[in-house]
Amino acid sequence: MKHTLNIDKTGLERGTRGNFDFPVLAVQHGVEIMQYEGEQFACHFHPEAELTLIASGKMYYRANDMEYLLCEGDAVFVNANVMHAGRSCDGASCVYHPINFWPLFLSGHEDSRIDRKYVAPLLGEALPSVVMRADCPEDAPLLEVVNEVCALARVHPDGWELLLKAALCRLWYYFYLRRPADAEERPIGAEAVKRAISFMETHYAEKLSLDDLAREAHLSRSEFCRTFRRYTGRTAFDYLQHQRVLRSLVLLREPRCPVLEVALSVGFSGASYYAEIFRRYMGTSPLEWRKKFL
Repeated sequence: MKHTLNIDKTGLERGTRGNFDFPVLAVQHGVEIMQYEGEQFACHFHPEAELTLIASGKMYYRANDMEYLLCEGDAVFVNANVMHAGRSCDGASCVYHPINFWPLFLSGHEDSRIDRKYVAPLLGEALPSVVMRADCPEDAPLLEVVNEVCALARVHPDGWELLLKAALCRLWYYFYLRRPADAEERPIGAEAVKRAISFMETHYAEKLSLDDLAREAHLSRSEFCRTFRRYTGRTAFDYLQHQRVLRSLVLLREPRCPVLEVALSVGFSGASYYAEIFRRYMGTSPLEWRKKFL
């Protein structure tokens, strides 16, 4: 069975990555983008920062309004509470290693000197993302540290927790050196998109218009359309339709629930239109998906 992220109505990924005992979470054996429904993981955010190293293949990776084509050996850093998403490149395989960590892991405790001087000024929208290319000599020192972090997370040699923290501190130092001159500015686009996503997640079964979504985002209709596409890589209507399809999967798992009832329950006007949109995202019909699941 393919996976979907556990995301709440605001786009926040539920659960924690790491804990107070050791605030780092790494997937030891890698993740395959093809394991996700629609060969993509949805736009989301979380309070932990995230490193992603591409082990094989390619994928499109979006962080706020930037989209990168990441290839084998490349890596990307996404800051805490920054919206990000990923999708396959031409339906091809891509294996990647995600590593999540709490920024507080680096500073020790809130309002420490390290926190005030180096960590807090770079959090969130101050430095949304950093892409590191395998074919860029300037990125070689950063990628060396990223590969070291991944290796420590997989092998767990004696003292690996200390070595991992030291490596993450070195990496953060490189980010500090590369910080943008306007790092204190906070764009409003991400917050507007989060408000719209929250509204869609709550009211997806209702008839929604672009005016409704723009009003929730506190933007004009035209500015909302531009902002939503810039931060998610898709139109708001496309995002809404995709969420409706994903919500319908739970209902499709109940064999006695008619497809028409499923369609109406998640906001589609009829079974035929639902089937058309379902096939666009899932590559099959609702009935075929149900048969395969059962």
